[in-house]
Amino acid sequence: MNDTGHDAGAVLPGGFQRAYSHLFALSTALFFLGGAAIVLVQIVLLIAAQGAAARDVAEAIGPYAFGMSSVAGLLAFVLTYFRGAGVSADE
Repeated sequence: MNDTGHDAGAVLPGGFQRAYSHLFALSTALFFLGGAAIVLVQIVLLIAAQGAAARDVAEAIGPYAFGMSSVAGLLAFVLTYFRGAGVSADE
């Protein structure tokens, strides 16, 4: 950080970094919630001996959860460029 409070190694202005960081957090949370919903609903349905319904839940929610994981992965990749060239993650 420099005297103005901005990261001297940042490639883009702080507003973009903040926006991408928030989008990353949101997409990660939605991915985890979708995955947890699949698992929890499938557990309940398997206990209730509704195997076909458990498969249907995974087919219905899966594309959205895995889509969010893709978005989170791409945003994480973009966020690595906000650190700037030559700056390691542990500095």
